[in-house]
Amino acid sequence: MATVPLGRYLWERIHQCGINHIFGVPGDFNLTLLDHIYDVDGLEWVGNTNELNSAYAADGYARVRNNAGCLVTTHGVGEMSAVNGVAGAMTEQVKVIHVVGQTSRAMQKNRMMIHHSIGFSPDHHIFNKASKGFRCAEAELQSEEGATEEIDRVLRECFVNSRPVYIFLPIDLVDLHVPAKALETPLDLEPKADTKSVDEASAAILDALYNSKQPALFVDCLVQRHNAISEIRQLADKLAIPIYASNMGKGIVDETHQHYVGVYNGQPSGTGVQSAFEASDLVLVVGNLPSDTNSGGFTRRIPTEKAVAINAEDVSVRGGKPYANAPIKAVLGKLLEQLSTDKVPNCSKPKLPETPPEDDADSKIITQSWIWDRLAQFFQPRDVVIGETGTASFGIPDATFPADTTWITQTYYGSIGYATPAAFGSAVALADPTTARGGRTVLVTGDGSLMLTVQEVGNMVKHRLNPILFVINNAGYTIERVIHGAHQSYNDIVPFDYSHMLQFFSVPAAEAKAQFHRAETKAELEAVLGLERVRVPTAVQIVEVVMDKMDVPWRLSTQVATRGPEAVKEMREAGFKVREMQKQEAYWT
Repeated sequence: MATVPLGRYLWERIHQCGINHIFGVPGDFNLTLLDHIYDVDGLEWVGNTNELNSAYAADGYARVRNNAGCLVTTHGVGEMSAVNGVAGAMTEQVKVIHVVGQTSRAMQKNRMMIHHSIGFSPDHHIFNKASKGFRCAEAELQSEEGATEEIDRVLRECFVNSRPVYIFLPIDLVDLHVPAKALETPLDLEPKADTKSVDEASAAILDALYNSKQPALFVDCLVQRHNAISEIRQLADKLAIPIYASNMGKGIVDETHQHYVGVYNGQPSGTGVQSAFEASDLVLVVGNLPSDTNSGGFTRRIPTEKAVAINAEDVSVRGGKPYANAPIKAVLGKLLEQLSTDKVPNCSKPKLPETPPEDDADSKIITQSWIWDRLAQFFQPRDVVIGETGTASFGIPDATFPADTTWITQTYYGSIGYATPAAFGSAVALADPTTARGGRTVLVTGDGSLMLTVQEVGNMVKHRLNPILFVINNAGYTIERVIHGAHQSYNDIVPFDYSHMLQFFSVPAAEAKAQFHRAETKAELEAVLGLERVRVPTAVQIVEVVMDKMDVPWRLSTQVATRGPEAVKEMREAGFKVREMQKQEAYWT
């Protein structure tokens, strides 16, 4: 091909970057652009019920494939609906490409009062400006001249920075022809590293490591975002020192690893974990994202003099001058090349004390203290486990994952409703044979969060996907209740009969009945988890898990307690169980 339509060029390039599915919603300013998706072999259109869901789905898709996700919306109303989802991807450094079909250049120039615009002399680019803080680069195309170079530049920025980008394409440019020759050369999507800086950083890290006595490795979620999972797993094997993870970094290093200790999150850490971690005299902190919800309310403190920070783009050793332009993947690769294992201190895995039994251990109803370990036994190697912001995101960190589990939780941005469309994106990714990992999509969401984006269950049905959806029915926004307003009506939700959900999405009655399960007691949930159709699903499975609205994971109540004595008093007066100080000795002292 000497030339191709610009729309075709865009989708060919996006497909070359490893994206096989396009999420989004059709609109009159992107319809001709969508037509060109069907011209690209191996690229599929996957529609969503709204643009917010498409952004969440693209985010989940990107995380599962360790690549990027893409959504396309229409001018104004569509792109603005997606902004919240794109902002979450920006916050958590997820690669998302947002393509916006715009009004024509003549409409823009003449400030025409075209629908989806604002005012009597509308600026058609006002929406571009609104999303500026939620992207690392953008291509605002206004001519076919140079358009391919702009597309290539922006796609590279998405991968190099691991953050969202925008491509704005006026409707009258879509079918104009551009040179196709560039498509013969794949894009270079690797960040440029300063070789000298990487070498010096590696040498400094190894010097600090060899001169320590009790080192440890701490792994956080930005390792995954910047495509360094393989390197960190190899390094963990070679180092053979104690391994800790953050709430968001679970599963990056297998929790079955012989040197894995547990999730260290400051005060809300498992029994003995904080004491064991703080006994280390040097910590390799890799891919850190130190938000409040990912650091135990900022109680996870790693003294500067003990920390070797291997960040996304730079390295700092014991608080010294940063080594700039030293990307995480390049630094870990260099460490693997240069590491002398015989110089690494022999540091055995600490033995943790047993966790005291919970007061409600004998309860027959399903409790927060019981369910997470039980679900861990249900999880299988290679599963994608998605925990919604709420009790799930604070409860699942107690579970020990099987090997090669992918853990997804939007803990930093924390937009409730994220998890269900992200599970759709995950299921789409897992159904693609090029993902080459197998496994199931297992979603654990709350009843309050589910209602925000429940429509995407319909797309799971439409595309014949088979995720397992655990819906925690605890009568509303329990995570908000424990923070404030435990008995206020604003934390209540509209009651929903989940047994009707699948029929609403056109699943025949008999099939819907077989795919829906409800459990109020431990015995009932045990029976559900033992069902073959739940363990090896061939269609969407809904498992409603009924729990007390005043029961919360201990990690959540402990994190709320870090706000101070007044927070503890309010929780107790509301009726929430708060662990006494003597039971928390390992992480309060």
